[in-house]
Amino acid sequence: MGWSNLMFYGKTVVLGGDFRQVLPVVRKGSKAQIVGASLRRSYLWESMRHLKLVRNMRAQSDPWFADYLLRIGGGTEEVNEDGNVRIPDEICVPYSGDAEKDLHTVIDIIFLDLNANMADKDYITTRAILSTRNDWVDMINMKMIDMF
Repeated sequence: MGWSNLMFYGKTVVLGGDFRQVLPVVRKGSKAQIVGASLRRSYLWESMRHLKLVRNMRAQSDPWFADYLLRIGGGTEEVNEDGNVRIPDEICVPYSGDAEKDLHTVIDIIFLDLNANMADKDYITTRAILSTRNDWVDMINMKMIDMF
């Protein structure tokens, strides 16, 4: 503390996460401006000590999925002509076009035996519903509240 000549005044600061996935918010910024505002582009980056994690601890029970995530993160997974990775059908929930039905399908697939396993922390912490839109997350939360 109080060492004004050191970065963060001599305090140890741990920054975690995958910086390829976490980008800063730049209002009405172009892609170049958003990337330019990232931590990797900061003048602080070169003076930081970098530790890299190469094993996905959450996915170690599924080696294929862990390897798949590392290939995506490392930029070695095959992409289409638009530069997008195609997610295999076997790990996707089918889409029918009926939002209410699809919502129940997602909940049923992810939380198959929720009532029987509600008190089991391992059951709950090994499941997740990822959504690109917050309204879906809100709908899922409301449906799960209604179930109880």
